[in-house]
Amino acid sequence: MRDGITGSKWASCPLRDCSLELQTAELSRNGHKVILQDQPFLILTALLEDPGQLVTREELIKRLWPSGTFVDFEQSLNKAVARLREALGDNAEEPHFVETLPRKGYRWIGKVDRIETEVESAELDAGISSKSSGVDHSALNGFLRKGRLALSVSVLAVGVVLFAVKYHRTLQSHMANAASIRSLAVLPLENLSGDANQDYFSEGMTDELITNLAMLPELRVISRTSVMRYAGTRKSVSEIARELHVDGIVEGSVSRSEDRVRVRVQLIYAPLDQHLWAGAYERTEKDVILLQTAAARDIAEELRLELTKAEISRLSRYRTVNPESHEAYLMGRFYWNKRTPNDITTGLNYFEKAVSLDPNDPSGYAGIADSYIALGGNEFLSPREAFEKAREAALKALALDEGVAEAHSALAQVYQGEHDWAATEKEHKRALALNPNFAMAHLRYSFFLSKVGRHEEAIAEARQGRELDPLVSFGTVVLGQALGSARRYDQAVEVLKRAVDQDPNPYTASGALALVYAQKGIFRESIAILERVPHDSSRDVMISAPLGYAYAKVGRTHDAELILRELKTKSGTRYVSGYYAAWICVGLGRNEEALQWLESANRQQDYQLTWLGVDPIFDPLHSDQRFIAIIRQLGLPG
Repeated sequence: MRDGITGSKWASCPLRDCSLELQTAELSRNGHKVILQDQPFLILTALLEDPGQLVTREELIKRLWPSGTFVDFEQSLNKAVARLREALGDNAEEPHFVETLPRKGYRWIGKVDRIETEVESAELDAGISSKSSGVDHSALNGFLRKGRLALSVSVLAVGVVLFAVKYHRTLQSHMANAASIRSLAVLPLENLSGDANQDYFSEGMTDELITNLAMLPELRVISRTSVMRYAGTRKSVSEIARELHVDGIVEGSVSRSEDRVRVRVQLIYAPLDQHLWAGAYERTEKDVILLQTAAARDIAEELRLELTKAEISRLSRYRTVNPESHEAYLMGRFYWNKRTPNDITTGLNYFEKAVSLDPNDPSGYAGIADSYIALGGNEFLSPREAFEKAREAALKALALDEGVAEAHSALAQVYQGEHDWAATEKEHKRALALNPNFAMAHLRYSFFLSKVGRHEEAIAEARQGRELDPLVSFGTVVLGQALGSARRYDQAVEVLKRAVDQDPNPYTASGALALVYAQKGIFRESIAILERVPHDSSRDVMISAPLGYAYAKVGRTHDAELILRELKTKSGTRYVSGYYAAWICVGLGRNEEALQWLESANRQQDYQLTWLGVDPIFDPLHSDQRFIAIIRQLGLPG
């Protein structure tokens, strides 16, 4: 027995065969369950307290939002009523249940049937005793007298008030906890298809929900690369929240049937493992963007975030998609996120398929731009060739939708390769304005700030990027490199040792630590690390070049010369940065040859050359006029 009522179903709507489960607040309509969210439920209780009578908009606003809440009340109330109608299967133009009285409010016009339910007579006679609930019910006494008189017609209204009193008290606690959530992790949505080959789809839906929430500056949202590590985990919500340093968790599931997509999500207040809210969404594949933005918008409302008009607009954007194109895009991201040369190329092929199927979809072009940035920045392709293709794709994406943060971030990398520093910074800032939780954009911006000598800003951006992606070592590596560029070597070594412990990736963490050792002049430690790195033909130049430099500095001239000859040979069949060859030449004391390599790299708009102004390896060249001329042409600090 709960609040004097036995049984779980108390409402019946014959026109739509509706009932409501007391324990879960699930509306059952024609055999299908729909979870009523907090605000639609409170509107329903208000309307059913006195069926057929006007409930003003002002009354509803007071019920839904505590004093001191700052939201667009009119717009938010309209949305909440719309969600209630959607749950009931009702229509504003031809209502069966909720009628709108323009500029005044709403009233319940549906038929209310009597349901056989036992009500404690003592509570009814007392007007619901304060002893049983601990709440002052004087405001409800008048209604309860009406409810008793109308008992032969309906016990529904009494049930509504009894449940609403308990629900409202619980809701106040939920609202307070929801409002305290300012950091959030979206766990991988469970793939309910039973087919592992569909994992790319659930991962893609998770990624896009994260992206939509990440647009909100009031909220810190953990990057997908960290949360994906919890796919299939048995860890509790509170454990995950502690590891990610967040106070809110979103979890849920995704499924597809024929051309329809279904997503269920729930919001959890992690410190208490308290379920605050749940939502279920179903759309056709053409309307999948509407599904994604609706879920993100509802979560933002539950968190009581104060959204600007621009943020509301971004969370209300709508366009249909070509299902085949969207699927190709999700496959592209699935492979691109693996970050190996072969996977990036595979992802690129899927992105190109996506835009061929739908040339008006900006997402596919943004994916193409990201792919070429990765291929050119890591010298799997010539930077000049790769960045030109990245520029073309990024500009196409932005012509279709100026609000694609990924395209702005990619374009910033293009401008950096072209040494247009003002345009680079402008695009970085635009990407972060559109998506303040874009971890990679923060890390890319950190690189840029280091290169132009703004070291404290670079360190701050790196720390912010690391906070947003805490389980992946790359953010720690970028922080270590920012400290190294600032010549704070001891701190850089300490940070990069943690990166190696976190994820001993042979290229990113170990390579960065070895380079800082070399910059600090601890060459034997640098050699010991680099010689342990497994051979990887896709990364060999980036490992062999600093190894050649360190060999030269400890007097292993033959070994250094051997690596330099190998780089020259490879440059005949693939792109090899002259920057790396110049490292070895400086180590060997052949400064003239080093300058020749740097001048050649400058003619090819070499991407690595953007580090020239802050790289201590080139300190011996700083007084040479040819070196000074290169620095001036690049617009870098000398």
